[in-house]
Amino acid sequence: MPLSLTAFYNRFVRLFFCLELAEEVKRALADVAKRCQKALGEGKWVPAENYHLTVRFLGEVEEGKLPDLLNLGAGVAKKVSPFSLTLEVLGGFPSPKRARVLWVGPKGEPPEFSRLAALTEEALQRLGFPPEEKEALPHVTLARFKIPKDLSALLFKENLAIPRVEVESLTLMRSELRPEGACYTPISRWPLGGQNAL
Repeated sequence: MPLSLTAFYNRFVRLFFCLELAEEVKRALADVAKRCQKALGEGKWVPAENYHLTVRFLGEVEEGKLPDLLNLGAGVAKKVSPFSLTLEVLGGFPSPKRARVLWVGPKGEPPEFSRLAALTEEALQRLGFPPEEKEALPHVTLARFKIPKDLSALLFKENLAIPRVEVESLTLMRSELRPEGACYTPISRWPLGGQNAL
């Protein structure tokens, strides 16, 4: 049976659930990134306006699934209370000695973040999304490297001094890949602990 034109022309959007950061936190992270860039040199450094904590990356999603995702976000957000965390550790993926990603995160994983990520994952699987293979670790990506970098010396030198992050809402974010880099647009935000979308 031939595909209908509607199905053929279904539009896809690149989406992820995340926690947005206050401007003062982004400024402090940008200062850390600037110091790291002097030590590490070439890489793809994330612009400060794009800093965030990813809860779950969805990838390319049919626009028709947006209503379900909006309901999901509202349902998950009301089950988790507002919380705070401190970004105080520099790290690297897959390892600090051969890092392709430089990130900043908390020393431990806040239980509220773990709960938020777990509830989001469970709800997405109920909607038919494949399971996320990577563990949900709270972190802000500062840079990506084509050639792995050894971060060993850098990790012990930096005094980050980043303001505490107050997490009060969950955001569904759209990502558009452009020649100049990714452009992020919030689709909806939901206060943690319940209330209507912002």
